[in-house]
Amino acid sequence: MEMDLSKYSIDELVELRNTINGVISDYRDGYFYICNVRSYGRNWVDKWIHNTHTLQELCYQYDGEDGIVDVFSNNPDLSKIDNYGNVMYVPTIEDYEKSKKYDFLVRIIPEAEETLAEWGNRDNIPFQYRPRFEPFYTREVIDRFKSELENFDMSFVAPVPVKRIYDDEEE
Repeated sequence: MEMDLSKYSIDELVELRNTINGVISDYRDGYFYICNVRSYGRNWVDKWIHNTHTLQELCYQYDGEDGIVDVFSNNPDLSKIDNYGNVMYVPTIEDYEKSKKYDFLVRIIPEAEETLAEWGNRDNIPFQYRPRFEPFYTREVIDRFKSELENFDMSFVAPVPVKRIYDDEEE
């Protein structure tokens, strides 16, 4: 379908473009898209993506040069998404949240214990290698994390990578 846009002024064309972009952005295809964006030391979650077109635009914006997007979705057909970061399938938002919490606990417990041990042993370390700041996590918090991990409800489905059309080229 070709439209003759020559009869519109530049202001009308800009208004038309903005209206069209709004319609595209608001379109919901029935799936959820959770986008974890990392850019220049900042991290945030974008949950305002509702379709693959706006998802692809976000992935192009953070293509590895200005940042990275990790995508988590229940859309089973994301093989055509071109993204520098991960594209993961997860059946429900609850599965995503439980998986994130579990991964956090598995990662943070050894890190926090190591930091706490270094702090406790700081007097036996040469001055230039001593930790300068008290650890963020206390022994009580670490013990609570351990208890949470021991009693963690493992009835979630962990995210799995989506095989994308260009993944075979990397091998």
